[in-house]
Amino acid sequence: MRIRRRAAGVLLVLATAPLLLGTPATAAAQAQGGIVLPVRSHWQTLADSRHVYVSSPGDDVVLATDHDGQVMKKVEGLDGARGMTESADESTLYVALPDGDAISVIDTATLTETQRIPTGADTQPESLALAGGRLFFSYQSNVFDAGIGSVAIGDATPAVTLDDNPVWYGKPRLASSPGAPGRLVAADSQGANGMRVYDVGSGTLQETAYTEAIGDVEDLVVTPDGSSVITANGSDYYHQRWRLSDLTEDGRYDTGSYPNSVAVDSRGTVAAGTVAGGEWDIHIYRPGEATAYRTVALSWPYWDLLDRGVAWAPDGSRLFATRFPYSGEVILDVVSDLAKASSTITLSAPQTNPKGTPVTVTGKLTSLITFPKGGQVKVTRNGLELPDAKVRRDGTFSFSDTPPDWNMYAEYTITYTGDARHVSGTATATVELVS
Repeated sequence: MRIRRRAAGVLLVLATAPLLLGTPATAAAQAQGGIVLPVRSHWQTLADSRHVYVSSPGDDVVLATDHDGQVMKKVEGLDGARGMTESADESTLYVALPDGDAISVIDTATLTETQRIPTGADTQPESLALAGGRLFFSYQSNVFDAGIGSVAIGDATPAVTLDDNPVWYGKPRLASSPGAPGRLVAADSQGANGMRVYDVGSGTLQETAYTEAIGDVEDLVVTPDGSSVITANGSDYYHQRWRLSDLTEDGRYDTGSYPNSVAVDSRGTVAAGTVAGGEWDIHIYRPGEATAYRTVALSWPYWDLLDRGVAWAPDGSRLFATRFPYSGEVILDVVSDLAKASSTITLSAPQTNPKGTPVTVTGKLTSLITFPKGGQVKVTRNGLELPDAKVRRDGTFSFSDTPPDWNMYAEYTITYTGDARHVSGTATATVELVS
């Protein structure tokens, strides 16, 4: 029996649909309606209540779209645009320009650059975060070391301060949260030099916590309440959660191979992204839970979620994800219906079946949230609608069908169309008909 992945529905993200065919195998429905953006490189995706921003170092631009993915403006002339962060009132966007040894200041109302702050020759700033009334940036201190600098953004002429004691192998990833306004978190991006928490209330870096248990961090985020840090480390098979107070690991999200992105909405809902090639690209977790209630597959085949490519609308109503097809433009997916849980369908069917005899397919519909009673799944064979199959109280279902003798293969597609608490899900099984 052959299996094939297919999405059910049209807009934008649907449920996962693993297939069990004698031996376990998995597949997931893909996001539909991916929006092709006019940029050909990517470093970070960031969102606020009105915009989605994509920094493109290869194009020297920051692209701004609305929440539907419609391009609003391309801010050009930004030398190697990389890390971004935004003021709390969303009025100002800051962009690191490593190729210009500077930080760009952009008015988000007009989407124009209003100021450029030099950071020093050969500093090549990269990651940005706001904390303690200052803008912090990671930079290259010398050939071997990287450090953390800061800008007094409240001054009429912003003064730049560089690190007296750079301790990083690669320019660290930076993160902060309004829930911990005087704290800055930094994690090594190119080595095993760990992660640190700094008290920056005085305007200088005062280390308060350190762990050497992580390195090569692609992305990190501080939770809205300021209690935890969540990291994405590409060499692990999980995202890690750390206490901000002492950087003790206090939880893991089992997301699978190659974590590369993480984002948290204002309520604490976690979106954890991986390089999964369209299998299980994003896992979504409710606050305080370590089991995903929703999984999202962005694309198939061969189009991976980009590093730092996940961002929430602040209210959690939409999730934005960027991916790249290895050639061509960046693609933006907009994920909706995020309050709904995944609908997972598992199937079992024979690999071959004699012509002229019934084919029997069994399956099960599952989710972390209970389905309504009296549910049904829709069934088609090679596009022809067959009678719906009733779902029993335990989630199982079955049906039998006798394909025409002239068919060589019978492809059965089983779809749950969704309900008030679940997104739709689909699974497909193909049976070879033999004489």
